[in-house]
Amino acid sequence: MNKRTLKLVTLVSSSLLLLSLTACESVKFYSQAAQGHSQIMLQRQPIQHVINAPETTITTRNKLATVQAARDFAINHLKLPNNGSYTQYVDIKRPYVVWNVVATKAHSTKPIQHCFPIAGCVSYRGYFSQQAAHAYANQLKAQGYDTIISGAAAYSTLGWFSDPVLNTMLRRSDLALAGLIFHELAHQQVYQAGDTAFNESFATAVEQAGIDAWAKHQQHSPDALQQYRQAKKINANVVALILKHRQQLEQSYQALLPTDLVGLENAKKEGIAALQQEYKAMSLAGKGSKGYDRWFAQPLNNASLVLFGDYHGWLGAFENLLAQSQGDWSRFYEKVEALAKLDKKARTRALQNLQAP
Repeated sequence: MNKRTLKLVTLVSSSLLLLSLTACESVKFYSQAAQGHSQIMLQRQPIQHVINAPETTITTRNKLATVQAARDFAINHLKLPNNGSYTQYVDIKRPYVVWNVVATKAHSTKPIQHCFPIAGCVSYRGYFSQQAAHAYANQLKAQGYDTIISGAAAYSTLGWFSDPVLNTMLRRSDLALAGLIFHELAHQQVYQAGDTAFNESFATAVEQAGIDAWAKHQQHSPDALQQYRQAKKINANVVALILKHRQQLEQSYQALLPTDLVGLENAKKEGIAALQQEYKAMSLAGKGSKGYDRWFAQPLNNASLVLFGDYHGWLGAFENLLAQSQGDWSRFYEKVEALAKLDKKARTRALQNLQAP
């Protein structure tokens, strides 16, 4: 699962929004979002200043130099926005910048939706405090929901602010770090509120095509590019496995009466056990990863299965659209913007046509 990003929009006018809310819980949520974001923005330092500082480690210095080069490439070659994002750095002194809370009903794989200004509706709520995330998750558990808490290494304001590079983003390989910059700037190029699969598949297409071009431009070793592609392939295969079992589990729930609690609970246990068993076989065959091994080793529930698929659902459609644009990135973005302007049904039909072989 891609845990790296929460698409969180915090507007300067959030104080006006708070005045319009009456629910105490909503006020608390938006307050922590505004406060958490503000604390990060106030700590920003120009990347070049950090690179030049004598106390900066060699590792951090090299990673930030990679960010600078990737950002320049994104602007000059991929024609992505040049708006000040990723020119500054913040060390937030923690492993994740936000913690996302995902919830489903006890016998459903459909997530509870949370709707926000500009960003639209998403399948999670993000907290800048791990303690606050656990408090909200516990509140939902008490009401009978399945929940998970997933740490995210970055978040995007979708161009409303100049997003900084965070220390949590630097744990990646150089290729993956460049890919993250391409992915996040793509969200600032085109974003359709309320259509996560559209947004994430588009950004992933830009990321992966951008990495191929970047690797050639930077003359990365073929081995490094092969490792990156292999990791992406493993991720896609495991995601496909999870999506298959999520669909089967949902079908099992729908085949039973809502009052058949014993049957529903057995369906949940059997469905999750089948998923774990099939992944175990995949891992033993060398088609898993250490990250997924750890993920499958923890207790799973309906909510665990939610955040998969959005990054790849329409990936083939956008890859085909890029091919039709013959490598002209500006032309490609114009076509994507035209899709974004369609209503969701028309956009889905267009993407289905593009996705077809």
